[in-house]
Amino acid sequence: MAPISPTEAADTLRNIETAERHSSVAYGYRMTAPHLILWGVIWFIGYGGTWLRPDLGYVWPVLASIGAIGSFAIGYGMAPKAGQRDYRHVLIFFAVFAFIAAQLAILKPINNMQIGAYFPILVAFYYALLGIWIRGTRLLLLGIATSVLTLAAYFWMPQYFLPWMAIVGGSALLLGGLWLRRA
Repeated sequence: MAPISPTEAADTLRNIETAERHSSVAYGYRMTAPHLILWGVIWFIGYGGTWLRPDLGYVWPVLASIGAIGSFAIGYGMAPKAGQRDYRHVLIFFAVFAFIAAQLAILKPINNMQIGAYFPILVAFYYALLGIWIRGTRLLLLGIATSVLTLAAYFWMPQYFLPWMAIVGGSALLLGGLWLRRA
């Protein structure tokens, strides 16, 4: 057997590192995709329902609860063996919930459209951060697209904000989830 040259060893290590990074990104996409699909459907129902029947504003707390429970169940089901499950996610959920409640208490939105734009931008920010963290370009792009689409409707088409968010926002999440599943 011939010894490996330093150049071959360096190339091999670089290839291993690249494969590891690609595997990590694919895993992150696989873990995120079902959440995007779930929330895409929730946005479609929530924004669409609010647009068609503004008097059904109570639909959002119900849908948000379904989404939170569904997201928790998805995450719990994807977790490693039961003995290795980490409950920090539950604590993070409550910390984020408290943060959002504090922000809304301080900022006191004037109208429902502000709240309707706040949550998609917050979610988009999360996806962008997650994309940066795992080096997942698709998640970063999804975060940017969701923010831009939300802000475009909020500022330039306020009269169409709800149907826009139902169709465009919901579809962006749903299609984004399907796109990530293929990665």
